[in-house]
Amino acid sequence: MWKIDVEALGVVDAVKYSYMQLSEDIDPVGNIFMIFAHDLVVHFTGMLIQREAKSAYEHKVCFPHVNKDYALSPFSIGPTIDEVERHRSSLKAWIRSLPLSRTAVGDALPLSSGADRVAAKWINLFGGRKAPVQVFLPRRNEQIEALYELIANLSSVYGFSGIDDIWENWYQYVIGNTSTKQSVIRENGLLVGTRNNLQNRKLAANFLQQGKHVVAITHGEVANSVMDEPPFGYSERTLCSTLIDYGEFDQSGQFNKPWIKPQLTLSRGGALAALVHRPSDRIVLPDRGRARILYIPTTYHGNDLYGPFHVYEDDLYRQWQCALFKAIPGLTFKAHPKSLGGPLEGVPIDSRRLEDCIPEYDVLVFDYFATGAMLALVSDKPVIYLDIGLRNLQKDFILDLKRRCEYVKIEFSDSEKWDLTNALSQCWEVSAERTNEGMARYVFCDPERFSWKAVFSAVNAGTAP
Repeated sequence: MWKIDVEALGVVDAVKYSYMQLSEDIDPVGNIFMIFAHDLVVHFTGMLIQREAKSAYEHKVCFPHVNKDYALSPFSIGPTIDEVERHRSSLKAWIRSLPLSRTAVGDALPLSSGADRVAAKWINLFGGRKAPVQVFLPRRNEQIEALYELIANLSSVYGFSGIDDIWENWYQYVIGNTSTKQSVIRENGLLVGTRNNLQNRKLAANFLQQGKHVVAITHGEVANSVMDEPPFGYSERTLCSTLIDYGEFDQSGQFNKPWIKPQLTLSRGGALAALVHRPSDRIVLPDRGRARILYIPTTYHGNDLYGPFHVYEDDLYRQWQCALFKAIPGLTFKAHPKSLGGPLEGVPIDSRRLEDCIPEYDVLVFDYFATGAMLALVSDKPVIYLDIGLRNLQKDFILDLKRRCEYVKIEFSDSEKWDLTNALSQCWEVSAERTNEGMARYVFCDPERFSWKAVFSAVNAGTAP
């Protein structure tokens, strides 16, 4: 584990300890450390990573993200755009907010393809898209004092300078996103996506504090408990009354245990994964000389860096990718649609949707576990996983992963040990038959019971699906 990951876990532990302490006296849902958990982790782990970064990245940052200048010497950011007023100024947003049902709709619902696109149309039509809101914080002044204590402690432990400016930024951020008054919610329930999104966290907390049902649907086309990482404990697997996750694997690890356990957890299958799923127990690497090989990376994150286990800075990641392309002549780079930087120059690029790319390649290579990797794993294509230390995966999943693909552990902290030519040659020398059948439980459920209509109807009635 990298030193930066150890420090980042320390930040998470400090936030969680503050949350637990405050929960003894104040509602665990309307809790400042629950509402702003992800923002606090992003801000302070981002500072840890940025002050050690080799490069400064120019793309604009939005608080709580930081850049290298801020990490080295924090400064006052000043007021941000009033999201509520921006929403009101948009006719389209105003029309979408008009409720034709008793269901409120948050952001980032995983409406991806096929039938989901049809569902998206009537969810957008009948659901009331919520404008940016303030979250009710009971005894707000006391909670803000507790937040100051945490920030002062983190600044002392990790040597962050400029605590006055850090605190001023956080104070303005909290004041702008919270309220001392609880507004009346007229909808029966809320349908919402990822709770890494602050708007979704605020909506969920407001509904839950009024005894309303909150149905949260995870994103990513893979069971969220596969990743034993903090955000899945304080965001993706919590802050809802019903959680609808992918697949049939639901297991807490060291870091991903829900801070507030949902009353009910249900399963669905991945719509995108179903498009490329071809069950097979005889997957073998083809002749290397004639194989078309696709590399599926994660994004370039620019200044949007946070930890633990999540990201390497762009310059370091590009250095690694250059070494990879030298070791695999003819490798094609799958461009990531959300990347904050362009792909490597001078290499073949494929910019199509991944589900359209997969059938046309003979071998798939990835170094970061996310949706793209899961689509590769449920296909019947040979896969090479270059484990460079990004993501902390459950032990059960790693065992199935090694049965599915060629697994290569890379000592990423030392570029002198990137012996990729030899490591990749060994993959072909093994020539073992692999199976993708162990992957199904992480992304599919049997029988498939998920229905957007049934979920919407249940939320509209104020009940669990």
